[in-house]
Amino acid sequence: MNRLFNRLISEAIAPVEEMSTRLLKRAVLFFSAMGALLISAAFLTLALFDFVQPLEGNAAAALTLGGLYLVGAAICIFFAIRQGPREKERAKPALVEEDKQRFSPERAEFATRIDEAIAPILGVLEDAGMERERVAIQSGAELAKQLHPFSLVAFAVFAGLLVARVIPRGPRPAP
Repeated sequence: MNRLFNRLISEAIAPVEEMSTRLLKRAVLFFSAMGALLISAAFLTLALFDFVQPLEGNAAAALTLGGLYLVGAAICIFFAIRQGPREKERAKPALVEEDKQRFSPERAEFATRIDEAIAPILGVLEDAGMERERVAIQSGAELAKQLHPFSLVAFAVFAGLLVARVIPRGPRPAP
């Protein structure tokens, strides 16, 4: 029994470990790059200030540098706001193709069976106007499609244990 639980736990934890490792690597690279960018910006600012100061004076050099950074920040904000929805639209087809390549025929059949099983429930919830519940069931179905069946069982066992701990029990009989 312990081997079964250990296997379920290891299969459930493996994707989380992989994702957290990738996230940690990206975070370290991102913060290293941002640190190097900050240091280089400081040195470039000092060099530019020393270059402009003899030509224009202290106040004009400081205002020039402040204006350059303000224009740079405005340009970055403009492109960040402008490209947000377009990147999402371009990313959707790529993610769909990636999912199709990642799923084996068995996984695709498993996902189809899940869709078939929840379709009547979603219809009833939509007719009843229960939008939050419908979205919750759809989210759970998407999660179930991505998990391996053993991981799904482990998740269900863990959720059952949590719910059993949270549900209040009736009055205990006196000993």
